[in-house]
Amino acid sequence: MNNQIFISEFAYFDASFGAVGAKVGARTGSHKRTQDQKEWYVIRRFLKEAIGAKVFQTPLFIDKARPPSPDFKVEHKRGCALIEITEATNEADQREMTRLELSDRPILLGELGGRFEGGGGDPGPVWAYDAVRAVERKKGKSIFASTSSDRHLVIYPNSNASALIFSGADESRAFSTLLNVIDPRRNELDQITNGCYVHILGKEYVFFDVLGRPARRRRK
Repeated sequence: MNNQIFISEFAYFDASFGAVGAKVGARTGSHKRTQDQKEWYVIRRFLKEAIGAKVFQTPLFIDKARPPSPDFKVEHKRGCALIEITEATNEADQREMTRLELSDRPILLGELGGRFEGGGGDPGPVWAYDAVRAVERKKGKSIFASTSSDRHLVIYPNSNASALIFSGADESRAFSTLLNVIDPRRNELDQITNGCYVHILGKEYVFFDVLGRPARRRRK
């Protein structure tokens, strides 16, 4: 897979990426998805919205890094940024998603050990909790280390909670819940992130700078 992408103008965004990040493989089997595939899949969708929102400006050069460095280094018109991709998820949900892919019969949500058995319950608070946990899991990692470059953590919800977010209205309510969860813990989370911007790539929206000046943009 190509480890570098150059985008001269936003009009050429999709052409510049080509097949990189267009899709990911299955969870199982000979064409099982890789971590790189998942990260390119997310960065492609995040950057398309971030450029549209003027968070970054073209021309833009994307370089895939290797641990322990953040996942991507992005050089753009206004400077350099480091971007880390992480999932807001749950181990039980992930195991269930894998088992679901291997099953030859319809499976109800939560039937194979994941959360929200039978599809019941309000996913918003759990969606919010998963997002905060995603930040906490990166505590002490390189994306939160001081540097002259801007740093961005991009959270991708992928769980039974996110599966129950069926509309933009659902997602907006879940995000409002997240802001209420963040508010009493703001100082603690600011210390963990150490100046890093935190964004959430949702189904219908991208939520930018959720710990700072939150902004919502509907995905194109």
